[in-house]
Amino acid sequence: MKRIDLSAYGAPETASSCVEVPDVGAPGPGEVVFDVLAFPINPADVSFCRGSYRLRPPLPATPGAECVGRVTAAGAGVTAVRPGDLVVNMQRENWVQRRRIRSDDAIPIPAGLDLAQAAMLRINPATALLLLEDHADLKPGDWVIQDVANSAVGRHLIVLARARGVKTVNVVRRDDVTAELRDLGADVVLKDGPDLAERARAATGGAPIRLGIDAVSGDAPAHRRLCRRWRRGR
Repeated sequence: MKRIDLSAYGAPETASSCVEVPDVGAPGPGEVVFDVLAFPINPADVSFCRGSYRLRPPLPATPGAECVGRVTAAGAGVTAVRPGDLVVNMQRENWVQRRRIRSDDAIPIPAGLDLAQAAMLRINPATALLLLEDHADLKPGDWVIQDVANSAVGRHLIVLARARGVKTVNVVRRDDVTAELRDLGADVVLKDGPDLAERARAATGGAPIRLGIDAVSGDAPAHRRLCRRWRRGR
């Protein structure tokens, strides 16, 4: 069985290699075995390989925050998934040919999903959903503002907000992404700048902005002004 092992922290293309390892074996009670069909190279995976991520396990270690797989065997007592099911793995170490995990960590997904998209379900869509749900009790018609709106999480947030009737002000650094974000359902797209807070207020007609999502942080004056407005509900 093939697996990607990280032998040292550094650039992924030099610090990692494909190795042959023993097969995972048959599932025990409450376990499933699945073949990994696709895994993405997530920015967190690159940071993991470089040693700058929050997780820094002893080496050798296997990267891979996400994947999609097809169940090949299920152990005794497993009822939620069965052989042939597509699953997303909630555990890490997914740059590997086959996994054996607890069945509770194997989340079944619809059979018709595109595998490349399914492999990326675990982190970015869930992050966007939690950002919308965990910090404010948003109602249809409420406004949300976010920077880095052209990121993967930002794009997911636009789609999820639109489905809930929540309006979005989306801050970007380049004008050429405006049309793409509008096609996703963005209500307002603004290029960052020193007068961002004023333009955001004008774009919403002075309506309160119920939630502000800042993926940049730092001491930029525009962000300080926006955060003050967000805290005041403006």
